[in-house]
Amino acid sequence: MATNGVNASTLRLTGLTSGLDTESIVKSLLEIDQLKVDKQQKLITKLEWQGDAYRSVNLQLKNFREKYMSTLSSDNMYTKAAYNIFNATLATDTSAVKVSAGSSAIAGSYTINSIDQLAAAATVSSGAVKMGDDIGLSTKLSGLHGIEFHEEEIPGEVGEDGELGESTTVRTLSFSINGEEFTFSDSATLSEVISTVNSNTKAGVKMSYSSLKQGLTVTSNTTGASSSVTILNNTGNFFGENSVSGIENGTKTGQNAILTIENVRVEKSTNNFTIDGITYSLKAESKNTAINFSVERDVDAVVNKISGFIDSYNELITSLQSKLNETVYSTFEPLTDTERDQLTEKQAEQWDEKAKSGLLRNDSKLSSLLSTLRGAFYTAVESAGISAYDVGLTTGAYTDGGKITLNKDKLKSAIEKNPEQVTNLFSAVSSASDPNVKNAQSGLMARLTNAMDGYRSYVTSETLDSNGKALSTAQDKLGELEDWLSDNEESYYARFTAMETALTKLNSQTSWISALLGSST
Repeated sequence: MATNGVNASTLRLTGLTSGLDTESIVKSLLEIDQLKVDKQQKLITKLEWQGDAYRSVNLQLKNFREKYMSTLSSDNMYTKAAYNIFNATLATDTSAVKVSAGSSAIAGSYTINSIDQLAAAATVSSGAVKMGDDIGLSTKLSGLHGIEFHEEEIPGEVGEDGELGESTTVRTLSFSINGEEFTFSDSATLSEVISTVNSNTKAGVKMSYSSLKQGLTVTSNTTGASSSVTILNNTGNFFGENSVSGIENGTKTGQNAILTIENVRVEKSTNNFTIDGITYSLKAESKNTAINFSVERDVDAVVNKISGFIDSYNELITSLQSKLNETVYSTFEPLTDTERDQLTEKQAEQWDEKAKSGLLRNDSKLSSLLSTLRGAFYTAVESAGISAYDVGLTTGAYTDGGKITLNKDKLKSAIEKNPEQVTNLFSAVSSASDPNVKNAQSGLMARLTNAMDGYRSYVTSETLDSNGKALSTAQDKLGELEDWLSDNEESYYARFTAMETALTKLNSQTSWISALLGSST
């Protein structure tokens, strides 16, 4: 609403002749019209808040789902692996091997009869030839003792006078490792050679220099009998016969790890491998001493993991239930900019808190979600043959929104007696097409996931879409009202301007008549 003495499109004469406070009068005349604009702006703010409230719930559900229902999460509770936690314990005092058990391990006692050989990468190192005490990574190839280069003379360029410039001699050496060719000039340093070789992923090796041994080592990046290092000196003598590095041409292969487990010979290309859910990390040979270890289910770890999940689930339920029960303060409407300017920052914050309260009170879809989540726990899982109650999970009062109470002793006992049954109770997945059959066969995690995904999908496609359309309509209406208010303002000012103009003319005429009468006397 324009209140300045001069408008961009209309010249306003605000009380110059009449002495009236035109701006105050116009503002008073527009108060009823301004209320209509303010009411529309408050409606828009309320719609924006409602949209934010729905998105906030969706975000809560999304974060909860990503934490507990995603296989990429360390807190995953959706798959069987979450409930199959095992410990592997060495019964033999040894540092030759470390063992650990994954979710697919089988409880029992095991024996590593012998570790005959560790896996090793193909490696070639400098022999008796030493590169020299004064050699370091910053040494240029030209400074290596006994180095031979391939020399090539490059003709000079023809100058403007037509004369041929002096020729230059370029000295290089080249070699290949595992089929990858490398060429260096005599000005390259030993460090540059090493970094160039190591950065070539196709060569698949690591080159290093030892000042202690005064020589080079080239090692394959992989272990096992299939790993190899093939070196060929092309030009110069960096490698090859009488080479400066002391490493001859040829191929060197690695070796596999060889051991016997449960009287079965095992050969692996690496020292770290997994068999039947048990991961072995070989550290040293143990040819004459058998190594015994056991694998046992870690019941306490499973109980603690389920307990942590239930705690987080209850926090989510409490948060959602609180939104349904929030008090609606009908006298606290969204503030206009003018109203907000009249309050302190703290007062405005407190006002907004009450104005936003109850945006989702008794929301039918949110209430339905909580009922579905509650039902997931008290309906038996057909594929498991038990319900949550049978393992110590019970739902609280309905007014709590379905928070879960956990009896850890009962849960622990159920896992010890039938771990597979408990695992299926949580992680069973049904492929049935009938929704009722699918729900009956699905485990708790699948039921919770389906309920949350269903709510999020509906809110995104229906509720938020409807909210967005209502918001767009309200914003269009606000634009129309603001134009209408501006037109009314201009109309009032035009009338007062006309009045001021008329009064000015009248005063002018009165002055003329008075002057005329005065002169005649």
